[in-house]
Amino acid sequence: MKRFFHPMALTANLPRRRFVQGLAVGGALLGLSPRITAAWAAERAQATTGTAPVLSGTEFDLTLEETRVNFTGAPRIATVANGSLPAPTLRWREGDSVTLRVTNRLAEMTSIHWHGIILPYEMDGVPGISFPGIAPGETFVYRFKVQQTGTYWYHAHSLHEQTGLYGAIIIEPAQGESVHAERDYVVQLSDWTDSDPITLLKNLKKQSDYYNFNQPTAVDFLRDVSEQGFTAARTKRQMWNQMRMNPTDLSDISAYTYTYLMNGVTPSGNWMGLFKAGERVRLRFINAGTASFFDVRIPGLKLNVVATDGQNIEPVVVDEFRIGAGETYDVIVTPGDAAYIKRSGSP
Repeated sequence: MKRFFHPMALTANLPRRRFVQGLAVGGALLGLSPRITAAWAAERAQATTGTAPVLSGTEFDLTLEETRVNFTGAPRIATVANGSLPAPTLRWREGDSVTLRVTNRLAEMTSIHWHGIILPYEMDGVPGISFPGIAPGETFVYRFKVQQTGTYWYHAHSLHEQTGLYGAIIIEPAQGESVHAERDYVVQLSDWTDSDPITLLKNLKKQSDYYNFNQPTAVDFLRDVSEQGFTAARTKRQMWNQMRMNPTDLSDISAYTYTYLMNGVTPSGNWMGLFKAGERVRLRFINAGTASFFDVRIPGLKLNVVATDGQNIEPVVVDEFRIGAGETYDVIVTPGDAAYIKRSGSP
């Protein structure tokens, strides 16, 4: 009998952080006022979220455009590929040569960068470095040979990645998969804001702790003294002072500003994956966030980490792992005859 696997409870793992609940996936268009008119938003189609379509083979067409979204109760415009957020999952095969035609239907230049992929520099997709970018109305053709295997991802390199333009890449080994699993799911974690990404960047450049409201206080020091003793509390405070940092600097932007998504779904959307009891389930975790670390755990299940950043490793069994921006982790879980809630927290 099939059960539900619930990997979608996103929470902040520090008690003082406030988690922002959402209604549905959403975002802000680069350079656009955060507040848009209902009539203008209605002209755009609603983004498809939750489970990205899978494209496989050697020829791919991606169309980059704006779409209407709403995840906080306020309409926003996202940047998507083929109408989907996340963008379609691309399945390649080691040794094949792939052709990807990317058409820009946005009002400004954009790009696609193939994160972690070995390829000629002119195919890397970084505007101003490897190519000029993709101008509005133009199509850029990427061609290269696939020389590796594993879990990777692709994203814009023009701030559109912060408004939804990212997707997964799965490269199958030419000799067959060495890691056996009955089911295989991509789990993309990301952070989302209604604010204009350029505004966020400008604010951080002006004041690095602009979005950090939980600064250490005398009350915190007294609490540390009570819990750890005066010497330990003083040593802790001196450590931060010597680094000219405070604990909030570990994350420039917190849940006060971000809504955390999994596969383009907010916690209230409750993304689900199916399994049968005793099956080996492969979860391909990708941190597509801009400025967030995620601590990942599934209460009641051990996580058998079998690959990181596309590279197979000697399996390591853990209860929890931390994934940084741009990283990927492949884990195997063997759920029993129950439902599970995966919890991911941004420290």
